[in-house]
Amino acid sequence: MVLIDTTPLVALCDPQDSLNKTARRHLKLLAKSQFAICEPVLTEVCFHLSTPPQRIRLQRTLEAFNVSPVLAGDAHSLWNEVFEWLNKYRDHQPDWSDGYLAVLCGRDREFKVWTYDAEFRTVWRKPNGSAIPLAVKL
Repeated sequence: MVLIDTTPLVALCDPQDSLNKTARRHLKLLAKSQFAICEPVLTEVCFHLSTPPQRIRLQRTLEAFNVSPVLAGDAHSLWNEVFEWLNKYRDHQPDWSDGYLAVLCGRDREFKVWTYDAEFRTVWRKPNGSAIPLAVKL
């Protein structure tokens, strides 16, 4: 299961984005994957894609690739884990979405993150300290 982060989804939905071609190329490589998105990432994407045409592209993209929502079983427990993760990496000023993705990967070994954020390769780790599996390499 591929968890989509903000950067590739914004790039796919905005033809003017500098990563648009890269994201489309990676989408072809991941075409047979199952995709999922968590609410913090969807919120962040909607912030960056603020015009009606961009949001229509976003909706169509999510539908076309059958992107599933990630549903947290025990939201309070998940939130607490994310806050602990954010505190652990406070010197690097992570955002809620990054922490959420890291914790989700720690909870489910099937998850891989599709991101272009360098911190996922260089700094961020699962709560247990192991590397976050990535869906694509840059």
